[in-house]
Amino acid sequence: MLNCNFCGKSVKTIKGYVLHCKLHRNEPHCLFKCCGAGCGRAFVRYGAFKAHFYRKHNVPAAPVSVRAVVNTYRCPVALCEHQCQEIKDLLTHLKEHIAEGCAVGCPVTGCKGVFNIKSSFTSHMSRKHRDFSDGSISDLYRESASQSSVATVVTESDSFGPQVNEVETDEGDMDIAENFSDLFLRNVSLFYLKLQGQFMLPASTIQNIVEEMQNIHDLGQTYTLSKLSSLLKKETPLSDEDITKVCESVKGFDLFSACHTGPMRTAYSRTQSFKKMFNFIEPKKLFLGRDENRRDRFAYYVPVRETLKCLLESDLWLSCVSGAHSTETSVDVLSDISDGQIFKNKDFFVQNPSCLKLVLYQDAFEVVNPLGSAKTKHKVLAVYVSVANLPLHVRSDTDHMSLVLLCREKDFKEFGHAKVFSEFLGDLKELEENGIVTSHKTVVRGTLYCIAGDNLGSHCIGGFSENFSCSQYFCRYCLITRSEFQGDDPNLCGPERTIEKYDSAIERLQTEDTSEGVKFRNGYFRAKQHQKFHY
Repeated sequence: MLNCNFCGKSVKTIKGYVLHCKLHRNEPHCLFKCCGAGCGRAFVRYGAFKAHFYRKHNVPAAPVSVRAVVNTYRCPVALCEHQCQEIKDLLTHLKEHIAEGCAVGCPVTGCKGVFNIKSSFTSHMSRKHRDFSDGSISDLYRESASQSSVATVVTESDSFGPQVNEVETDEGDMDIAENFSDLFLRNVSLFYLKLQGQFMLPASTIQNIVEEMQNIHDLGQTYTLSKLSSLLKKETPLSDEDITKVCESVKGFDLFSACHTGPMRTAYSRTQSFKKMFNFIEPKKLFLGRDENRRDRFAYYVPVRETLKCLLESDLWLSCVSGAHSTETSVDVLSDISDGQIFKNKDFFVQNPSCLKLVLYQDAFEVVNPLGSAKTKHKVLAVYVSVANLPLHVRSDTDHMSLVLLCREKDFKEFGHAKVFSEFLGDLKELEENGIVTSHKTVVRGTLYCIAGDNLGSHCIGGFSENFSCSQYFCRYCLITRSEFQGDDPNLCGPERTIEKYDSAIERLQTEDTSEGVKFRNGYFRAKQHQKFHY
């Protein structure tokens, strides 16, 4: 028995395993594991996985001794006695003669083409004789002899070839379970989610696809049932009433129509089905206050602890997160984020080597034309989180980044960091102190490792001046002034910024205009009073 690594379903044959994996081809972050003897390969795409099986594990049936006609092809070029038994071998051999400077005629009966350029011969065979068969080869190129030989006879039931759609009637291979309809609905749902989330199709376009696919399916189903009805009338003694019942029964078991006339029918029903079927984290609506026009303003926060808990429910994710991915390197070589001195000297990372190391990424983007009249009016600040415990090659993949927060940039600047990040900071504190209890009853703790972003976003999140063209202090790493920077030495650096200097600049902001490039005023002290931790 072979077990599916997605749903745990058991199938009896390799062919059935491949067919079952087709139901999971739209799963996110999927890995199709090869179950062939001695093969441990895994594939991200179902197509590559299926092709691997056809090439490597398509074992033919046992040879059967029969009386057969074996076709032997011979080369008609003078002084060449080369013979072969495959058409493609004959074509390859003829191309070798062309490469040597010989003119070669087309081997198809009735074609008078002669070629002395290899690419022309290849193009001719592809355009003019794409579907040529053994019977169309000229007698000049072959010899036939009836002889006793061993031929391989492979029946349709033994073959593991490309005709996978024709074996669905084999109940032993497919082993249809009671929850097959649920798997089918999940596969369809993942397909439409991919169109919406990955390919960014609007809901109206997806709705048009759903309706047209169902209409086309209805037309094909009507034709198929009419042919089935005619065949039953000719080949069986069934009455018209019984034939109608058979056709209605077949139509009633149609999963495609059941999905597209039910849960996938409208955009609203699809959204509700997605929420029930997958781990959906409901965003929180955070009230920030009222603007100058007395309008209520909100930010939207996706609880980061709930997001991480859903990810840790997967054994694959749990093994990636809890496993050690750093390799032993020289002390002089920085190959990963864990090689830095700040990481090594951080007590939390030393005491919790398998903790979640969170990387935040934040940036602002325009949701309308940035060159039009509404520039910056609808600009939105977005914050995402990724886990640095993942292997290096998938760590920066956007598919592994989860949304944390959305807020209008104007509201973010007006109401301050403390208002917008209050819920998020509380969850980070809870994650660092108490961790997350997984389905395996283990506690996984985590903390914020760093915040990534461009210069503008990093200055915004850190409370530094965002005016890079006129501000006297424009660097968030040192206290160099603009006049010093424009002096004779372009590599000159000012005094390094420290936590103490940053706090001192904040204190001076209350009484003086000198800020040394720090611009926090509102909300900072409230945040310091209520959030007694640093990140």
